[in-house]
Amino acid sequence: MRTRTQSITILGLFSGIIFLMAIVPQLGFIQLGFIALTIIHIPVLIGGHFGGKRVAIGLGLAFGLASFSQALIRPVTPVDLLFQNPLISVLPRFLFGVILAQLTLKFKVFRSDYLNVPIVFAIATFSHTVMVLGSFYLFSPLFNPLAEFTEAVGGFLPFLWSVLIANGFFEIAAALLLAAPIAVRVKDALRLGD
Repeated sequence: MRTRTQSITILGLFSGIIFLMAIVPQLGFIQLGFIALTIIHIPVLIGGHFGGKRVAIGLGLAFGLASFSQALIRPVTPVDLLFQNPLISVLPRFLFGVILAQLTLKFKVFRSDYLNVPIVFAIATFSHTVMVLGSFYLFSPLFNPLAEFTEAVGGFLPFLWSVLIANGFFEIAAALLLAAPIAVRVKDALRLGD
């Protein structure tokens, strides 16, 4: 059980990492043409894993606010204009934190965290990608700065499917290969320090 001070410290530290990754170009959002590969979910996963429910939700919110602020301050592509809508940039990331918190608490299928954590992170990351793309579909039909581009690829829905396939697999791979081993090792190290 984490004390309130520990939770606030973890939340502050990882929120700082999230905002730093958002501010530094090509660090948290790796721009590839119209889309950006997102790796800011990694500190959310790691901090949320050992920080507890409130920290996971808080880090999801920090992720959303960082994304929203960067879309306002430094829009690079037409997709960034979509992220100026908090229903697209903030809400799915907040819900990502909620899903991560619930999965971390309840998913204990295997005895080892080395098996549970990668599965939790993969499910949470996939959920995040689906929620962001779902919010594109639900909240951007009236204002679609990608209209010209999406018509060239067969419409808005095929565009979303292509982003899901490209980004989704990359983000899940990052969660499995980077976030899961770090989260398990940090949690083990913190247990040793108790």
